[in-house]
Amino acid sequence: MRAIWTGRLQFSSFDFPVKIYSATQSEDFSLHQLHHVCGERIKHEKRCAVHGPILESEIDKGFEYEKGKYVILSEDEIEALALKSARALEVSMFVERDELNPLIFDTPYYMAPEGPIAAEAYHTLRESIRTSGKYGIAKMVMRRKEYIVALWVKDEAIVVSTLRYDGEVRTTEALEGLNGHDKKNKQNIQMAAELIERHTKKFYHKRFKDSLQDRLVALIKTKVAQQQATKQPGLIVEPAPAMATAETAAPIPKRGLAKAPAPRKQRRKTGTE
Repeated sequence: MRAIWTGRLQFSSFDFPVKIYSATQSEDFSLHQLHHVCGERIKHEKRCAVHGPILESEIDKGFEYEKGKYVILSEDEIEALALKSARALEVSMFVERDELNPLIFDTPYYMAPEGPIAAEAYHTLRESIRTSGKYGIAKMVMRRKEYIVALWVKDEAIVVSTLRYDGEVRTTEALEGLNGHDKKNKQNIQMAAELIERHTKKFYHKRFKDSLQDRLVALIKTKVAQQQATKQPGLIVEPAPAMATAETAAPIPKRGLAKAPAPRKQRRKTGTE
């Protein structure tokens, strides 16, 4: 597993090197876009509205402050804004578990010690967090963004979960239909509570699968097997004559071509004839 961040964890007297790894992985797969005429992959190239296709090295980053007006930010200017703690994960406080709204949790990562010397300090901090039952709150810089993160323990690893900032979580004020109903209808509430109680079970995460993706995989396997059985290589479409290019046109043989006869030279008339 490749680390996506390396730095130091700092909390009071704790200061040791750590590595951070992705804790999740996507099981989705991509369906490629193909040209239905010839079956070739569609390429998405970067184009300038004036000059057409351009190179990656010709691209700048800018902010549009007015319609059609931009300020350009160079890579050096952006890098200069990086905080001094760009390679430090600084734990500033601990909070009770019920203080954090589940909506603010974003992406989880695993943290591991870097080297045997850091392992002892890591294990001590891990067990302290586990025993406390609290979240550690820290800040870290990753991918040119400063994150607020929560530290907690899963199995034998410290988990670092990025948290959304307050302005990134929408309120419920704009939602319609939430108010105006009789909240004192005790009979209906009691009936719903009994239904919830009857359907309360132990959660087994492995039981839940993406059934739509499973059916899509099955369909793909069936079509691949059918195509291989008929020995048909993908999609083959003969190009229309008007679409023929130098690559698709039949090659002209170099031999066996009839040569046009050379024009006969006319004899110059002289005065003696």
